[in-house]
Amino acid sequence: MKTSVILFAVAAASGVVADFWISYLQNSVLNGPLIAGNRYSEGAVFVKDPEFNCDRDAGSYFVWGNTDDVSGDKAGLRTVPGKNVGFPLFRDPLDVVEFNTGHNKPGHHTIYKDRGYAMVDVAGNKTGQCQLNRSFVINLDCYRGDEHIIMKGSSMFFCQSDISLH
Repeated sequence: MKTSVILFAVAAASGVVADFWISYLQNSVLNGPLIAGNRYSEGAVFVKDPEFNCDRDAGSYFVWGNTDDVSGDKAGLRTVPGKNVGFPLFRDPLDVVEFNTGHNKPGHHTIYKDRGYAMVDVAGNKTGQCQLNRSFVINLDCYRGDEHIIMKGSSMFFCQSDISLH
């Protein structure tokens, strides 16, 4: 009986913390069969594994695009100071990172450098703790059917939170 209670407690506790990575991705899709021309996106992706590979990741993530305003129902990624420094970091430094995924997970949160990279919601409640981590570089040239997918970028943060990505 004690063993089953302990296993249940461990299983329940493991679902509480939904660790995830926020990476910056520049994604170009060339010559796809369902498109005329090219598709391009640049911004934040939320992933469980920051080491990208072609088989798993090519075309797999929604990119929350760069914008100056993510208030209200405006979705995307806002960085302060927002300086584009090119590949591989693209945005640096990361003093304030605000993202809004609308009704999708993880939602609307801001990460503040001056608060030790705490992640807070729009009401000011701490919703997670992030660590700046720019060590995973994305530089892939992938093929999926007729599509040529070029992915470039890097990890930005590793975050611990009870917010799930799904």
